Amino acid sequence: MDAGSHEALRRHFRETLSADPVGAYRDWFRTQEELRERGDADTARLLADDLWGMLPGLVVEPLETRARFLHNAAVFYGSPGPAADLERARSCFAAALDHFRSDPDTGWHARALHNFATALSNLGASAEELREAVALFDRALAWRTSEREIARGVSLHNLGLALRRLAELDPDDSAAHLEASAEALREAIAIRTRHNLVEGRASSQRQLEATLRVLTDLAAGRAGAEAR
Repeated sequence: MDAGSHEALRRHFRETLSADPVGAYRDWFRTQEELRERGDADTARLLADDLWGMLPGLVVEPLETRARFLHNAAVFYGSPGPAADLERARSCFAAALDHFRSDPDTGWHARALHNFATALSNLGASAEELREAVALFDRALAWRTSEREIARGVSLHNLGLALRRLAELDPDDSAAHLEASAEALREAIAIRTRHNLVEGRASSQRQLEATLRVLTDLAAGRAGAEAR
């Protein structure tokens, strides 16, 4: 995309986001998906920078709508891609959670906790960040009980992935993290089997097998070290 097209697109979204943030965000997000498919990382980052700069001044009412808007922006910044930015995601999630925690029964509080945890799991680079992700998943699961099994299965699946990443970053306790990962994935498989969620069950099964391979390799490595 040439410089003139860059500026035209940026001007378009500055205008539309200012006039109708919620409606324009849907178009903005679709554009981001198209840019990612085309491999146009530069334009994706420019638009993401513009949105970030505009967020404090965008008028989105009522407060519930603004919290959902910030949550959606947080999910974008917290997803892998050219414009991923964990600190921006953290800021938006924090603002959204400030509102959602006042009425957790809507499910939005648990959804935001789950998505924040997923962002940390995907983009976090330290054991501390992965521990934070695990803690957030646990908080989401406190609401996503057996009465909300399908959502619980999603959180358990993602928790299993987070625990496997934590095992990489926290080698002193890697076996415990991997065993917890397997336990979460097994429960996710059981839930998805009960609800005949074929693709979800297959995905959790693949991730369980990956965790068990790492756990087996870890045990073999330790056994070899002890034998030397």
